[in-house]
Amino acid sequence: MAAGPDDCPSALSAQARPLDLAERLFRLLMEGPQPLAVDGTALGSGLPARPVPLDELGVLLLHPSCSRTTRDEVWRHLIEQARTHRGAWMVAAVALAAPMLRRLIRTFTETLYVEREELEAEVLACFMEALGRAELSWSHPLLRLSRLTQFAVLRSHAIQRPDLLPEPDIDGDGRTLRYPAGHADLLLTRAVELGIISADAAELISMTRLDHLPLNAYCRARGVLYCTALKRRQRAEARLRQALLNGDLSGNPG
Repeated sequence: MAAGPDDCPSALSAQARPLDLAERLFRLLMEGPQPLAVDGTALGSGLPARPVPLDELGVLLLHPSCSRTTRDEVWRHLIEQARTHRGAWMVAAVALAAPMLRRLIRTFTETLYVEREELEAEVLACFMEALGRAELSWSHPLLRLSRLTQFAVLRSHAIQRPDLLPEPDIDGDGRTLRYPAGHADLLLTRAVELGIISADAAELISMTRLDHLPLNAYCRARGVLYCTALKRRQRAEARLRQALLNGDLSGNPG
């Protein structure tokens, strides 16, 4: 029988931050002879044809060779399990999304004047709420969960910090987009919802423009040619630029 959190009180320090606590609790849940797992045979999508423990699954999802199809199918399954069973599966969803959540937290620390522990707790609460709102039919579910979490956090602070939601900006040369801090992800999500750019293009822009991942590193991780990714980004940003000029993105999302 796997150890529960009450069996190892020293492992869950009251001084730890919320996301650290969630990851520690996940590790406790994975101990024992029958840890939480997904049925790789039933789920398919390139997973090993056997029960795959969730800690192993997390490693597989982060590997550059993991396909978009596999990640999407796994996350649809995780969302469904977290909504249906909550408890341990909710903890697992948080732990497997931790790399994405930590990126969000780093971004928010630059724009929100909130204590780190309070900010982490708010991001986790918004993420768990997003798990309940996500549609299983959506493409790129983890990206959509990220955007729903960002929306919720930013909206909760918009009254105190209206500068977080400025009007989109275009550089003086009329060609190069500037992505305002605290607004760019909202802009990208709105553009995806309106069909102006694809979710893949939004991820490309978000990772290489907002998270400052070098384009060549993005290409290695995704297995695409540099020139292909560069052209995709240029086309997507051209469509965003035209949409901004036309006023197509002036409305509020949702």
